[in-house]
Amino acid sequence: MNTEPGETPNSPSPREENRGIIDISDAGAVLAPNHNPRPQMDAGNRPVGNNNNRNRHNHNRNKNNRPQGQPFSSNGNAPVAEGQNSQPSAQNNRPNFHKKGQSNRSKPTGGAGAPGEGARPKARSRRMSQPRRAPMAPLTTAGENRVIHKANRNVLRIIPLGGSGEIGAMNMLVYEYNDDILVIDAGIKFPDADMPGVDYVIADTTYLEENKSRIRAFVVTHGHEDHIGAFPYVWPKFPVPIYTAPLTAGFIKAKFEEHGIQGYEFRIIQPGEKVQIGAFTIEPVQMTHSIPDILGLAITTPVGLIYHAADWKVDFTPAFGKPTDFAKLAELSNRGVLCMLTDSTGILQPGFTLSETVVSKAIEDVFIGVKGRLIVSSFSSRIDRMQHVINACAKTGRKLFLAGRSMERNANIAMELGYLKVPAGLIGDIRTVNSLPDDKVVVMSTGSQGEEGSALSRMSSGEHRHITIKKGDTVMLSSSIIPGNEKAIDLTINNLYRIGAEVITNKELDIHSSGHGSREEIKHVLNILKPKYLIPMHGDYRRFVEMGKLAVTTGIKEENVLIIENGQVVEFNLEGKGIISTEKVPVGSILIDGSGVGDVGEIVLRDRQTMAKDGVFLVILTVKAKSGQLISSPDIISRGFVYMKESEELIGGARILAKRIHAQNTAGGSVQWDQLKKDLREEMSDYLFNKTQRHPMVISAVIQI
Repeated sequence: MNTEPGETPNSPSPREENRGIIDISDAGAVLAPNHNPRPQMDAGNRPVGNNNNRNRHNHNRNKNNRPQGQPFSSNGNAPVAEGQNSQPSAQNNRPNFHKKGQSNRSKPTGGAGAPGEGARPKARSRRMSQPRRAPMAPLTTAGENRVIHKANRNVLRIIPLGGSGEIGAMNMLVYEYNDDILVIDAGIKFPDADMPGVDYVIADTTYLEENKSRIRAFVVTHGHEDHIGAFPYVWPKFPVPIYTAPLTAGFIKAKFEEHGIQGYEFRIIQPGEKVQIGAFTIEPVQMTHSIPDILGLAITTPVGLIYHAADWKVDFTPAFGKPTDFAKLAELSNRGVLCMLTDSTGILQPGFTLSETVVSKAIEDVFIGVKGRLIVSSFSSRIDRMQHVINACAKTGRKLFLAGRSMERNANIAMELGYLKVPAGLIGDIRTVNSLPDDKVVVMSTGSQGEEGSALSRMSSGEHRHITIKKGDTVMLSSSIIPGNEKAIDLTINNLYRIGAEVITNKELDIHSSGHGSREEIKHVLNILKPKYLIPMHGDYRRFVEMGKLAVTTGIKEENVLIIENGQVVEFNLEGKGIISTEKVPVGSILIDGSGVGDVGEIVLRDRQTMAKDGVFLVILTVKAKSGQLISSPDIISRGFVYMKESEELIGGARILAKRIHAQNTAGGSVQWDQLKKDLREEMSDYLFNKTQRHPMVISAVIQI
């Protein structure tokens, strides 16, 4: 067990000295047991069989001196290789997570639903009420892989499959060298307004399916949904190890358990370590973002050093962990950075991004000044914001209640891993929220983006089971507005005002700080790293261009700013020359609807858009099976098109038209039912458009009796 500075191994731990504080250290080193049996050995203690593929696929952790090619065992240590000391090191003595069915996690004291706090069952939702989804089978077996896009040999290829040319959406990027592919992140995008019924959008993985045998691992930079949300849908196709930090692994593991996925293997990486994965050497670098455990990735390749910065900002006083490791960035610069891939989200913002220390003070001031109930809405992955709220509750004598399934889940994971420090009894059961005086209540909820069905959205519409907004309540939206969500957020705010609540946003007070660096921070890091090439990421095309302009002012040549969007390919040869290839790989969006993955295509989506816009008009003919004679007048059903009681003339005309079409198709004695239904659809559509100038979806049905 690791000890804190000044603590002897036999002295009471901080947790024993103050039992009211949750402080779980030594976050898990490995989140899965050793699924691969040790290879059989010959008389010379060498693995039996061909070693070529094993050597190419090894994963070596240099810092902990683990033997190459062997996954970590369930106790966090690698099997001991011949000639190595069998005594486990302190670095390896870290507790671990296990796959579903082997978890030894317990609910944290003082957390939502903790033992002794009236633990309640998980709230049922539309998604949770469905049967658990079985793991998706790989699209092809090892012997069936088709390599359609064959790369040049000895060339590093960088290919964004998602997240390039868009903000906060389904990030997924490929590094490829000869027979080795690394996949960085696998995120989701939340659906646009013109995607009715769609839950999530993920990147098309056709290129990975074509090259499945070459995929060595996923490497995950941090735990935001646009970087991890697609794992339950993507990883079962490519069941390779997942390298990431402890909190991120905990978030992904929870998603796997929710979807009934087993057999996963996490390998924990942290700043200061090195990991060899095929042709790539990965060095995690301490960065700062709006979530703990954000990793920059220094990737040494045969063509040169690549720095994958992911999402980041400069914060010298972060809520969690250490600030950005500028000494490491300077070391990388001295080694020579061939190319930097960097977040472009904040490039339009001048100056520096606000520190989380300022946000913490602003939130505390609001808690002191407000006398009624406080509802704080933020992203459920903003663990730093949760800690600010917890600290403010402790200082003002309020009790915290969590609203929203993802908020509860992420808070529990963060407490179990020791990221959140919560005084015992501070978090209460949401079912008891109305038993306390208003000035003792704080609710932290999801829904800061006005998401339909979120906790705050249901509160604003009076549909939440436990919380009814009333006059005197204050709602804090501790988040920024993601482009495209303006209308939904405005609707939520207006509903809250209509009920009588006060609403505070980051426009009035410094209650939110972006997780993305502004122009001066970007310039500062570029001047430290001095990359030869720059590839802007995580932004729209406008931001990419502005990033390129800023890069030129720091000494990067204009022709070395490589602006690419999803599906485009950047290639670097052994001389370090970078170009944008003329090749494009297949990319696109896969729509997730309930338990369906990809079964909602363009046609289905277009039908939904038609129904949402113009409604549905159903024509039903009931006929005798033998003769085709009409038994009754045609039945007409209108939904979302016209109110039938007020449109009797239109409906009467539709019935007359349906009878005429039936008579025309049955006049010859034999009836072609498919042709009859087709004529009904087409002629009825023309009739309705001529009468209303609208195009409802017309559905025709014939019932034979």
